[in-house]
Amino acid sequence: MEAAEERPRRRPAGLGVLALLCSSLLLNVLFLAYYYFLSPPSQLADGGSCGLSWALRAARDAEALAATDSCSGHGQVFLDGVVGEDGRPGCECNRCFDGPHCSIRTPNCTADATSGDPLFLEPYWKRHAAASAVLVPGWHRLSYATTDGLFQSVELENHIRRLHRAVGNAVVDGKRLVFGAGSTQLINALVHALSPDANAAAASPPARVVATAPYYPPYRTQTAMFDGREYRWEGTTAAAWANASRNSSSFIEFVTSPNNPDALLRAPVLRGSAVIADHAYYWPHFTHIAAPADEDVMLFTMSKPSGHAGSRLGCVATC
Repeated sequence: MEAAEERPRRRPAGLGVLALLCSSLLLNVLFLAYYYFLSPPSQLADGGSCGLSWALRAARDAEALAATDSCSGHGQVFLDGVVGEDGRPGCECNRCFDGPHCSIRTPNCTADATSGDPLFLEPYWKRHAAASAVLVPGWHRLSYATTDGLFQSVELENHIRRLHRAVGNAVVDGKRLVFGAGSTQLINALVHALSPDANAAAASPPARVVATAPYYPPYRTQTAMFDGREYRWEGTTAAAWANASRNSSSFIEFVTSPNNPDALLRAPVLRGSAVIADHAYYWPHFTHIAAPADEDVMLFTMSKPSGHAGSRLGCVATC
């Protein structure tokens, strides 16, 4: 009888289990080391793959308020709004509506046509929420000076020049740009700058400030309120034209084109006057742009092209 075939020797089962356990431990060590020491910062931040950390809460709060639909379609909730009893900002109602949810119509409410808000642009910005969103850190631009020690933003100036070139409503290349807290602040600043020096040895008569009726009321009210020695409010261009031959005073003429409130395109009336060309409404969603404006002193406001009246930004382009 042939000898029985020799059976293969079996390895101890415990050795395989030990090898598997060691491999598992090694893989876990490698994963932990990658997670804590080698993974990109964006994976470790609270914002997950977006890499947000300190900005995450601010972004969430802004989006939560923007999505609020508790004002009945007749108001808005803002991050800087008045805080209610629940610790959250409440509704700011549109005119003629009241109540915590702007659901109560105000009786006998009338429209005030003396002034207006550019809220008709609000739907546009809501449709472009992602492209228009801005998050500003608390330490942004704490210094008085900006780029290269200047006192106004070089990048803001560059963007304003690009905007006018793209729209084609004004020639701003080669001109200086001066910013103000809305065009309202710049109205009297321009009157003062264009007036004769009252402290000069041979002082000239004060400049006479005029505008063609109907005109924007702050031309008159600001000139009268500041009551400078260098200038005074003279009234309309029609009256100034009639009296021009009887005085040797210089004129500062506000020329609003398109005009507020009748939307007419206007040109200077008085020959030789120092012209302040107010082009607040010279944008394609208000009027036809036949050619770019190119006066020596042009006044603009950011509330008209974008609707951001509350941001208070005005601009003068001057030679």
